[in-house]
Amino acid sequence: MPQHMMMESERPSTEPASFDAASIIISEGHRAHPQDTYVQTTFDPESFYGRLRQLYADRVLKTQLDQLKKQGSYYAFNLKWNPKYDIGRLHGGKCALTGSPISLFWDSDVAKWIEAACYFLSTPEGQGSPHREEFKLAVDELIGMMAKAQTSDGYLGTYFTVVDRKGRLQNLRDMHEMYCCGHLLEAALAHHQYSRSTKFLDVMIRYVALLMQMFGPHSDQRHGYPGHPELELALVRLYSRTRDEKHLRFARYLVGTRGVIEPDLGNRAFFVWEAEQRQDDYYHRTMESITDGRYHQWHAPLTEQQAVVGHAVRSMYLLTAAADLGDEFLHSAKRLWHDAVDNKMYSTGGIGSDPSIEGFSEVPHFLPDCEDEGGCYAETCASIGLCMLSERFLGHRLDGRIRDVMERSLLNTVLGGGSLDGTRFFYANPLATTKSGNTARSDWFDCCCCPPNLCRTLGLLGGYTWSADVVEKTINLDIYMYLSANRRIPLPSSGREEALVSMKSEMPWSGTTTLTFSAPVHWQWNINLPVPGYADNFSVDGVQVRGEIPTGFHTLSLPAEAKLVIDFDLPIILESPHQDTHKDTLTVIRGPLVYTAESWDNSALIRRCSGFQNIGLPETAHFEQALVDIGGHQMLSLTTRDAHVLEREGKDDIGSAKIVAGRLGSRARVWRTVGEPLTMIPFFARCNRQNSQQLRTSFQRVAESDRG
Repeated sequence: MPQHMMMESERPSTEPASFDAASIIISEGHRAHPQDTYVQTTFDPESFYGRLRQLYADRVLKTQLDQLKKQGSYYAFNLKWNPKYDIGRLHGGKCALTGSPISLFWDSDVAKWIEAACYFLSTPEGQGSPHREEFKLAVDELIGMMAKAQTSDGYLGTYFTVVDRKGRLQNLRDMHEMYCCGHLLEAALAHHQYSRSTKFLDVMIRYVALLMQMFGPHSDQRHGYPGHPELELALVRLYSRTRDEKHLRFARYLVGTRGVIEPDLGNRAFFVWEAEQRQDDYYHRTMESITDGRYHQWHAPLTEQQAVVGHAVRSMYLLTAAADLGDEFLHSAKRLWHDAVDNKMYSTGGIGSDPSIEGFSEVPHFLPDCEDEGGCYAETCASIGLCMLSERFLGHRLDGRIRDVMERSLLNTVLGGGSLDGTRFFYANPLATTKSGNTARSDWFDCCCCPPNLCRTLGLLGGYTWSADVVEKTINLDIYMYLSANRRIPLPSSGREEALVSMKSEMPWSGTTTLTFSAPVHWQWNINLPVPGYADNFSVDGVQVRGEIPTGFHTLSLPAEAKLVIDFDLPIILESPHQDTHKDTLTVIRGPLVYTAESWDNSALIRRCSGFQNIGLPETAHFEQALVDIGGHQMLSLTTRDAHVLEREGKDDIGSAKIVAGRLGSRARVWRTVGEPLTMIPFFARCNRQNSQQLRTSFQRVAESDRG
């Protein structure tokens, strides 16, 4: 296989494309990407999401920009030496025994910040930010440095330009070059839409052209693919902008060749062949052995994989691209999504219980709440990936359960990844504290993928809210989430007409939403309203929607001018885990929000019970709601006086706690009432107050027969 550097390719045209989102379709029946339509939505600044988005446009973007400069990643594209390059320094792309260089991911972190900045600068929150000019200058400066840093053949990567030139594109499995390229490409697409300039997009199309020359199915190409998927989904988005079939074919190749045994590589998978070419020691430090590809999802071709395994973020990004490509890839992605959600997802929408690989346990329903109990990682980026994948499915076909998962993951684990003052972050999101009780958020991370990823997700939130297309004189609108926002929908006409929809919602605290529709005369609406799985007494204009709703969406046809009032109850439920978790616990959930208890609100109770781990709840526990302020944000807390303390752990005849129907038998325990209130707050709002060292989300179940 040739490994020489390719000559500079002809630069494809990147004339600004039309941003008629309804026309951007990848596969039949598929809607535009949220990154293309977010700008059509504006949020009520006083609403739940409006206030959060303003926080991110003001404080979070600024915090992250300052941290990138402090870290050094902001300046990496000037191609000057940084002393941090000596940490875990690589030679020839070989993994270092001391671990990966902390600077290996810098390009992607900067790219995600640019992408987030472009999203917010395109919307009222960013346009009104006091740091607006600083953000614009930073974006321009970074893109200028990137354009100068690009090599003559199109390559763009700081680490392998400055530190390890011999290792350039020699270790796709571990070195994240294609991953960084994917994030840079997504940033370039965001910048193109924001600025209408092709400067950054030209740079990235040249880089993509180089990769398309070097990698592919032909005998003069290497049959490679990214160790960390991301480029694949970015290429599909690039195709939606350029309409260049080569970009779509390359995306399909990267997804389809993953895990394939190649005859011209000696009947080996590419990563095995590649490791031998660079003479990697079989026992050299990697996240997996050379021949076991589960961590990177190359143990089998995607269409043959039956269970979701390995690194959770990599898996979600790969499946997002697969869903976007459609056909057999879409079916495979949905099969693996179901395994992740049905067997390996926490109540918070977090995925990835194994901290050692930041990913999935291969044991279904192995979902410990913290490391003391066996694990629990639930990386912020993984849940962002789950939202990305779920949204792509909804673009193909509406499914209420997929919608519910997307909303739960967003409102709990994703939003919980950032503090409510905009300055601190979580990488992992365990459901309980360890014995050390350390629940402090971090200002930054050596590998800081999560903070800018969270920021860009909030920046394009309008694209996750709803999806629309236009057929003849009918506007088809699918609403994914109830919140307070307005959307304009361009209509195909010479007069540049628009349809408008306004949504005013009290979610996630109350199920009341008002929708107002306005379109030109002779137009009509076809509306799909989500009927959440957690909702009781769902009604439209006072008429209750009864009977089974197979899709989870209620469909209405409306005239050009119309108004709807949707209402539903948000009951408090105490959710039990699957019996194969072997956990006899209850989790308090209200609507899409999972609730958790912190030591801040429960110091007296903790003293009485020697920690949250000794507290239980009966299934009949009654909760009172109260309005509280956490970090300047109003929300509902829940308080019960039905908490119990574990007085005695009974034993069976062989001296261990009884197991009944796969769970810890309740008859093996004796509980008594505590007399102290247990107060819980939304999971996303945890760890925003001082002295919140202890945390627990699921409590042991107290059966009636166990009460002492």
